[in-house]
Amino acid sequence: MSDTSNRGNRPLTAHGGIRAQTKSRKVGKNWWTKRWMAVLENHYMGAELPRGRAYAQAGQVLALKIENGTVRATVQGSREQPHKVHIRFKPAPQDQWRKLAETLSSQAIFAAKLLSGQMPESIEETFEDQGLPLFPKDITDLETSCTCTTKGLCRHIIAVYYLLAEEFDRDPFLFMRLRGLDREKLIQDIGSSITRKKSKADYLDMELHSGPRELGRPMTNEVVYFWNGGTINEEHLSDTRIPPSPGALSKHLGHFPMWRGEERFLDALELVYKKASNNGMNVFLGDW
Repeated sequence: MSDTSNRGNRPLTAHGGIRAQTKSRKVGKNWWTKRWMAVLENHYMGAELPRGRAYAQAGQVLALKIENGTVRATVQGSREQPHKVHIRFKPAPQDQWRKLAETLSSQAIFAAKLLSGQMPESIEETFEDQGLPLFPKDITDLETSCTCTTKGLCRHIIAVYYLLAEEFDRDPFLFMRLRGLDREKLIQDIGSSITRKKSKADYLDMELHSGPRELGRPMTNEVVYFWNGGTINEEHLSDTRIPPSPGALSKHLGHFPMWRGEERFLDALELVYKKASNNGMNVFLGDW
């Protein structure tokens, strides 16, 4: 008997599971994550949708692994034995990926954005033109299975789907990885094509000026003299202040993948940065 055979059954408490960082109904800030969620939410599945979301938020997914275009997960339900979930993506032929990389490298804005870890919205049309849809057209484009007895999408599959959405929000290249191509390979192919067409300096300059940066100025290499007890230029000390936004670097990098803590990772880290900034300033001013 499956834990979904009795709709009133509550799942057993999972210890050390992967918790969804999003506590609301809507997942994702980026356009590609919203497109991914639309595939799920446009497929009516009654009460299983909110139950699956609750599973993800409660940390019922014990393990999640992505390899060879297949997502394998273990989800704790109301039965003692956790369920095994598989979600498989249709892989794309490698020759099509090479043609896609060539096309993307010929369009400056795509190359710059991809090399900096971003996914421009108009890129979806380029994928379509190459016969490589970036997203599933429908939930039936994915092969899904679970060891429970529910027909169609169960709460266990949906929980994994939600966690994947958060990973997509953090790393858009995961879409491509699930189709059989990892980020390093794509960037290598784009980089090789760029090298043949324009100098590396041109594209580096374009990438650096493609959008605003919130990480502040780069650290001077004189910091090594500071830690070795030497002196540093006074001009570097005149602008010493507590950053207006604590943890700018961590916010730029995004949430820790597959976080298992009770509290959201960046929320916890922001408090640490605030305290460290205040303590650091006190040390700098000699007030400690």
